[in-house]
Amino acid sequence: MPNIMIHVYVLTNQHQQFLSKSGEWLDGREPNKLFRSEHKDVTINQMFEANTRDVSLRIELLQCDLNNKGQPLIPTEALADASGADPQDEPEIPPAAPEEVPPQQNPELNPQPAPEVAPEQTPEVVPEPTPVETPAQPDEHVSKSESTA
Repeated sequence: MPNIMIHVYVLTNQHQQFLSKSGEWLDGREPNKLFRSEHKDVTINQMFEANTRDVSLRIELLQCDLNNKGQPLIPTEALADASGADPQDEPEIPPAAPEEVPPQQNPELNPQPAPEVAPEQTPEVVPEPTPVETPAQPDEHVSKSESTA
C-alpha cells in the first residue's frame, strides 16, 4: 500500500512570505515553487538553515493540507494581502530616530573642568633621634704584649 501524504510542512516568515525550493522568500501564491516536506524534522532543519542566512527573520512552521496535485494548500489568512504592496517595504516597527542631544549638553563640545579637591593633609611624622655611636675602643684589659703575639 503506498504511503499517502495528507499534509506537508512549509516555512513562513513575519512578512507572510514562504520559503521556496531555491531558498528565496515568495508570496506563496505559486505552491508548486514552495519548499515543503512531509517530515517535520526536515522542515525544522531547513528553518534553522534559513535563519542562519538572515537572523532578523522570525520563521514559523505551517502545516498545510494537500490539493489534488499534491501541492500545499496555503490558508488565505497566511498569505500576504493582495494590495500588491511588498511587505518588505513596510517594516512592522518603524526604526526609531536617535535622540538628539542639545549642543549645550554635549560633553565633547563643552568640557567641564574637573572639580577642585582640597589635598588631604598628610600626618606629620617626627623622625626618631639618631642614636649616638661611639667609636670602638680597644679593650683595656688586653695588654700590649698579648696583642702582638
